Amino acid sequence: MIRVHIEVASAVTRAGLEALLGDQQEIEVVACESEADVSVRDAAAAADAMPPVVLLTDDLSPRDALRAGARVVLPSAATRAQIVAAVHAAAAGLAGILAAELSILIPAAEASPPAEALTPRETEVLEMLAEGLSNKMIAYRLNISTHTAKFHVNAILAKLGAGTRTEAVMRGIRAGLIQV
Repeated sequence: MIRVHIEVASAVTRAGLEALLGDQQEIEVVACESEADVSVRDAAAAADAMPPVVLLTDDLSPRDALRAGARVVLPSAATRAQIVAAVHAAAAGLAGILAAELSILIPAAEASPPAEALTPRETEVLEMLAEGLSNKMIAYRLNISTHTAKFHVNAILAKLGAGTRTEAVMRGIRAGLIQV
């Protein structure tokens, strides 16, 4: 269970975030920040903020927000899925921004797309690789055989020029193919 504290200026935004996050089985909204595993805020956090902060802002660049202490930076208009994923990422000790914002942090040469485009199914499998799923779990989720899942993983590795699953995920993130 991930305990989340919400600290936003608008009562309407707070109510919306409480409803959005409280609807998740693995997330519990708590009133006291000292009890929280993650804090969702709409203002910059202190650089040594505890718990890790998911920052919803349109005022700061992702670079500035990360420097200010946010663990994950999203625009104020982030979707439900993005906010929930951000809470999970922050709780797991990860940092993140939207893939569209990666060019701010990663030089263009490193963020180039693969020579051969991934199919929609391969992109879906790459997202599951980013979650750390095994071929067997990927096969189960997609209702395909483990042989087919392995085939998709090998195709992804080849198209991204990666030697390992982790390298494929990193290249996929840098190319903006997936978000974590």
